[in-house]
Amino acid sequence: MSNTPVSFYPQFAVYSCLFCLSLSFSPHSETLQEYGSKMVELSKRIVEAVLMSLGDGYERKFNESEFNNCQGYLRLVNYSPPECVEDEEVEGLGMHTDMSCITIVYQDEIGGLQMRSKGGEWIDITPCEGTLVVNIGDLMQGWSNGRLRSSEHRVVLKRFVNRLSLAFFWCFEDEKVVLAPDEIVGEGNSRIYKPFVCLEYLKFRESNEEGKYEKVGYTVKDFAALKLEMK
Repeated sequence: MSNTPVSFYPQFAVYSCLFCLSLSFSPHSETLQEYGSKMVELSKRIVEAVLMSLGDGYERKFNESEFNNCQGYLRLVNYSPPECVEDEEVEGLGMHTDMSCITIVYQDEIGGLQMRSKGGEWIDITPCEGTLVVNIGDLMQGWSNGRLRSSEHRVVLKRFVNRLSLAFFWCFEDEKVVLAPDEIVGEGNSRIYKPFVCLEYLKFRESNEEGKYEKVGYTVKDFAALKLEMK
């Protein structure tokens, strides 16, 4: 990740994004630590459920061998809208996919999160008290050979009021070689992604010459897709 870590806790790091936060002197540091720890446990349970959806017994076969060394990153995001937001909607964060296996998002009551459907339609993800949003990320799309689709999403600011969210990214370790197991690809199916090192993909997304990765919309397809021969 390109952001400078503010503080480290077991199995996850806390990052600040768009504003600075000193956890050492923050009265909320213990709350954030507890929240991050809960997200670690929840991420493990979600990954297990995802593996179960891919095949019978896959959670037992692949959870330990493939996802045991995952790392978490907690990012606090404060969106400050410009004055023109009263006249027109403004993108607080442009369309992108997450560089993670899964992402767990808490958004405040302001809302603004939108998901893009397969048909290209933007769908509002309305905040609901007591709920979290779970996104599939690029690393999971690559590992599942495209059986799971990384969600395209954005944040749209509609009111002249700050928006706060907490995003927890559950990622493979940097040195992990992302490669779909044969059972995940399936007999008779072709691999659509070449093996790639997790850190190399993160560098690709963050250093692309066309602009900041949040705004560009590059995905694992642009980095690791194989050219399949037409039969």
